[in-house]
Amino acid sequence: MNIILERGKIWSLEELPPYSIALDGAVQGPKIDMEQRRYSFDHHAGCMRFCTVSSTYQVWMAILLGLDPAKIKQVYINDVDLDVSGAFFCLKNPDRCSEPKVKRLVESISLGDMHAGAIPLNEMSKVINWISSPQTESIRNGDYHKISNEGLLTILESTLHRIDKYIDDKASVEIAEQELFSDFEIKKNENGWVLVESLNPYIYTFLYRAGFDRIVLVRPQDDGSNAISLAKRSDFIDNFPLEKIYNEFNKLEPGWGGGTSVGGSPRNDDGSRSRLPLSTIVEVVNACVEGREPDVKKTTKKKTTKKVSKKNA
Repeated sequence: MNIILERGKIWSLEELPPYSIALDGAVQGPKIDMEQRRYSFDHHAGCMRFCTVSSTYQVWMAILLGLDPAKIKQVYINDVDLDVSGAFFCLKNPDRCSEPKVKRLVESISLGDMHAGAIPLNEMSKVINWISSPQTESIRNGDYHKISNEGLLTILESTLHRIDKYIDDKASVEIAEQELFSDFEIKKNENGWVLVESLNPYIYTFLYRAGFDRIVLVRPQDDGSNAISLAKRSDFIDNFPLEKIYNEFNKLEPGWGGGTSVGGSPRNDDGSRSRLPLSTIVEVVNACVEGREPDVKKTTKKKTTKKVSKKNA
């Protein structure tokens, strides 16, 4: 099966040729077209995040229920995070999907990805962190959003190699030595939500354990933009209307979106993320929480200064 990878691209199911699979947002929402043998395994759109299992779990379950990956000709992806990697492992190794250790890994990937760390993985935390390190270390180093599509495929291959080692019981020492990073800085704590700066994409686990249920996570990029994620501990947390927040941001900068409990800023073709100043981010979120119209005039005047500021680069 061939991998078609274009960072950040979203296809419609109708664009895919017969015998194709789209993973984790490459096509929005979970979809099945049995006539053309086209499938989308997604949990970001057209679903409720708290009960829609991850793409990895969807693929694993589909294989156990009769999906034959040998008939699939193309797999479409727009990122190489652990959920994509786990799903691709299942597609490449359908004969191993019934193994207990694969089931445990699939369940851990799904819980972690569905709920962004809101449910502790306990002893599986180091396993998940070690397996996903090829991607997360690149994010921490500030390289990830500048890597070419070919470079992303290299990260995917490295992650798949780690999954193989874990399943084959050849990674116990490396997993035991895996460091869990919990570095973050609270920039604002108001209106029941926090603005947090951290380069750790798994920081949600630590923040939820610290009692923060509504989070705006900022990861500064070398180009002056900010990778911004919006998250709440579950769909049952009120006073943080993510869909409304996405809509308001899209009026200022197209490309914002996500699921019912986690989403964020655009992923641009050049690797950059949001160019909105943090003052605008704060105003929009506060306005949505308070049920009023955002007043961004006073914040957008600072956009150029914020964009080039060494403090925010």
